[in-house]
Amino acid sequence: MHREELNEKLRQDYKNSSSLVGVKKLDLPGWENIFFVVPPPPPRNIKAKLPYELLAEAIKTLNALPRYNQMSEIDKLINYLFVRREVVQSSRLEGTWSTIDHALTPGELSGKDAGRDAHQAVRSYARLLEGLVEQAFRQKEKIYSEKLICKIHKEIVEKDPNSNGIPGRLRTPGEIGSVVTIGGLNRKEESIYNPAPPEDVKRCLDDVLKWLADEKLSQQGDAGAGLSLPVRLAVGHSHFEAVHPFTDGNGRTGRALWPLQMVTSGNMPLYLSGYVEIKKEDYTKALENAQKKLNYIPMIEFICHAIIESALEVEKSKNAIESLETQWQNRGKFKDKSAAKRSLKILLQYPIISSSILKEKLQISGPASTNAINQLVEKKIIRHREFENRKPIYAAEELIHILSRPFGSDIDLALLKARKLMEYNDQ
Repeated sequence: MHREELNEKLRQDYKNSSSLVGVKKLDLPGWENIFFVVPPPPPRNIKAKLPYELLAEAIKTLNALPRYNQMSEIDKLINYLFVRREVVQSSRLEGTWSTIDHALTPGELSGKDAGRDAHQAVRSYARLLEGLVEQAFRQKEKIYSEKLICKIHKEIVEKDPNSNGIPGRLRTPGEIGSVVTIGGLNRKEESIYNPAPPEDVKRCLDDVLKWLADEKLSQQGDAGAGLSLPVRLAVGHSHFEAVHPFTDGNGRTGRALWPLQMVTSGNMPLYLSGYVEIKKEDYTKALENAQKKLNYIPMIEFICHAIIESALEVEKSKNAIESLETQWQNRGKFKDKSAAKRSLKILLQYPIISSSILKEKLQISGPASTNAINQLVEKKIIRHREFENRKPIYAAEELIHILSRPFGSDIDLALLKARKLMEYNDQ
């Protein structure tokens, strides 16, 4: 990162700054000639001309979604499934590879959640995010605290075998990994951005958290008299990532705040990492503009597009998933109140399943559960995948293919692939 790339306010020498903003050098071996940015608090207003038409469309999109406390059963199911899609996509952005299968696998089929493993990491991440969304609705802006941020980070990276630093601990002077740069591969001199020095992390993070927790700021924005929700999503994220409070895992932690911000405003949450993944270059450029130039417009535009496209993705997926139960029943022609028919609703939430799980969920006998599984396999609703502890595991491939397909891609094509897989498995 070069000093001349920075906004004039950021370019000033921190030592001569009266506003606790500017660039610093660190008195550490190997870092003497590298500038680090001490960012300002997030702004309470944006002086530049906002993209009003795009913002209006994004706000209209958000308002068209159900309010969080008015979500139907299918909306709740979609939220459950999309939380798990989100954690896979968000983790993939940081190089932690897992699949929707791992995020959807029930705990009793996935081991004891012990040790560091990428698949355990996404399951832990999903459980955390699901709980925090509900907590955010209850607590509103009061949810934002250093304790929350550290909890999110700890749960996200603690089981990740690729993570560095101490889970849930802010970058602290003198500790390994406390100094970080962004980009530049192995040459820190060619970094894209150098976030807050370790001695400034806590104070700068507090600035961001106070801004997020400001009820008046949120209420005015939601009433159309201040920073609207899309603007707050863009600005808050830019400043959180500018602080970069942890050695790693900052991206996942920062993106976890987006659905919380939506829910604190009463909205059904959207999960934006899928859009970020397919538009990663645009996201990176927009973030760089906000952090280095204090130009928030590209990031606001990016967030608006992410909201619009993510809502469309939810709607298409919801329609496809909602119709699966009827399609399965037409395919199987199961008797009313039979275990096989009752299983169809269970499969929508547990598309990775075993006979023992079905037995527990339906409160039926072991033989009845096994018989239902066999009927579902015969009618090509589920297929045998593998053995876990000598027990066969089955998958509702159509639902899994809907969720695992690339963001924005054709659902019918995903379903066709799933059905071909079912046919192949039967040969």
